[in-house]
Order: sequence, then structure tokens, then C-alpha cells
Amino acid sequence: MRSKTDRKICGTCEYWTGERNPVFDRQGKPKVDILDEIAFCQHPFFEAPREKRKDQNCVHHSKWTELL
Repeated sequence: MRSKTDRKICGTCEYWTGERNPVFDRQGKPKVDILDEIAFCQHPFFEAPREKRKDQNCVHHSKWTELL
């Protein structure tokens, strides 16, 4: 799945362990290719890691530094 970098989803968060690659689209805009649909959240405030990536806003979201 390809996503905009400003979306607050697990695939754009630094705490997500799935495979992803920063890319640019045809217009030169930064995007992220999220290659794994299932991965774990490594945020220290979660009691148990989340197993599935969800396309939802997260209060603990921190933008993946490779996207900056």
C-alpha cells in the first residue's frame, strides 16, 4: 500500500516494526510504501503490542524519521 507521509497511521509511525520504504511519486511528492500489512507496535506506553496495522489516528503517533 502506498500512503501519504502526513497520515497518522501505524505504517508512518516510528514505533511500527513492519517493512516500509520511503519513495517519491511521479510529481516528486514524498510517499511511503507500506509492504507489511501486519506488524507490531513497539511504543512503550502500550501494555500489549498491537498485532495489526490500522488506518486510524493514534494518540501516540510519532512520525517515522525516514519520512522527514
